[in-house]
Amino acid sequence: MKLEVRNISVASLITSAMPVIVFALGMLGGVVTFLLVPNPQLDMMSIGHKIQSIGFFSLLYVIIVSALLVFIAFLYNIMTGVLGMKGVAFDIEEISDRE
Repeated sequence: MKLEVRNISVASLITSAMPVIVFALGMLGGVVTFLLVPNPQLDMMSIGHKIQSIGFFSLLYVIIVSALLVFIAFLYNIMTGVLGMKGVAFDIEEISDRE
């Protein structure tokens, strides 16, 4: 059975678990950037400022990645819906349980 994705719901990108996952990845990147990797420019910052920087970094990361994904979904919907190009196709095969 072949399935083709013809439209991506932009609202589902924002209201799903995707922003939470991107935020967690941003937190991980912020911890690595501001706490784990030694940087002489960050030596003068207190631990409170470093934690605040991690939070701002994570929020900005979510905003940028979410905007990028919405833009990509918008372009995908235009190309598949308006221009009539083929969408991403999945070939799904049903397998019965073998005992």
